[in-house]
Amino acid sequence: MSIDKDLLDRLMEGRSLGDLFGKAGNLSKLIKAPAERVLCTEIAFHLDEERVGAAPGGRNQPPIDAIVAARRR
Repeated sequence: MSIDKDLLDRLMEGRSLGDLFGKAGNLSKLIKAPAERVLCTEIAFHLDEERVGAAPGGRNQPPIDAIVAARRR
């Protein structure tokens, strides 16, 4: 997968190296966002497994979509 050079230019435009590569910089945000999405999906999967095994029909648990949506906020 390649990165669109125009997109990369827009991300870098007018920013210092600290803005790009610092602790709160764009690079850390670009790494953090997909990692959080993957972890949220993994947690939702495991919570769903527990819910199905623990409650009859899962009636006593919130819907998994509500859990995932709450974690994304």
